[in-house]
Amino acid sequence: MDSTSEIMSALRAARALAGLSQDELAALAGVSRQIIVRLEKGESNVLVDAIEKVRDALEGQGVVFIDGNAGHGPAVAMVRPDR
Repeated sequence: MDSTSEIMSALRAARALAGLSQDELAALAGVSRQIIVRLEKGESNVLVDAIEKVRDALEGQGVVFIDGNAGHGPAVAMVRPDR
């Protein structure tokens, strides 16, 4: 996902998919819970650095962010564990 707005709109779904509370995600990302709340609301006054930290934390939990295209919008998925 290239645009900041696409990433922000997918963060809540990604957090839910990873089974994390806002507090847990904030701790993993090294940001405050209030940052997570603001991101999930899509507020524009969140620093790009905070967005990157949250995205990195989610990716570290196995979340994959999928770019949208003409056939579908942006999405999130979990990496399959090795069998």
